Amino acid sequence: MRAFLVIGHKFKGEINLNDLPGSGRIDVIARCINAAIFLSHNIRRDVFFFAYFPQINVRLRIDSSRVKYLNPDERSTAALIRNAILKIGEDEIKSSPGFYIKRASFEEVLSEVAEIGKVYYLREDGKDIRNLEFPANISFVLSDSVNMSDDEEKLVENFADDIVSVGPKSILSSHTISIVHNELDRRFL
Repeated sequence: MRAFLVIGHKFKGEINLNDLPGSGRIDVIARCINAAIFLSHNIRRDVFFFAYFPQINVRLRIDSSRVKYLNPDERSTAALIRNAILKIGEDEIKSSPGFYIKRASFEEVLSEVAEIGKVYYLREDGKDIRNLEFPANISFVLSDSVNMSDDEEKLVENFADDIVSVGPKSILSSHTISIVHNELDRRFL
């Protein structure tokens, strides 16, 4: 099992399907979801994707083994996120097959991610992913297009088993997820 947690810093809870970047950069989250879950003409059935939105204290969890109606375009992915956001409650709610949403603190979400397996913080100055061995059950935490705050970073470091980098340059979050999958696919397939 693999899990990815992406923090969506700019998202404030409203999605305009005709302006995804203007909707708190929900386009970045949609691309990360697609990178985490899709293969060419198939879906990875062993992935949990988490998005945490600190401005509204909401956690979205996607279980790829149960997901339906997810297509590899940003707009339809954003529509599924919007439908989930409209159903937010204190308890976890299934908004559509494989999509689960609830109010939560960042620490609660990190605890949930840590239950899946060892946690690795993806950051540019981490250890090279190619030089590390990983267990089969693993979680990765990364930020969207905005760096984590000092408080967020301290909390992630408290949960992380290590800090890992996918390369010497800063790249898009969705590309980072693709590279992580590629590295793990080479080891576990």
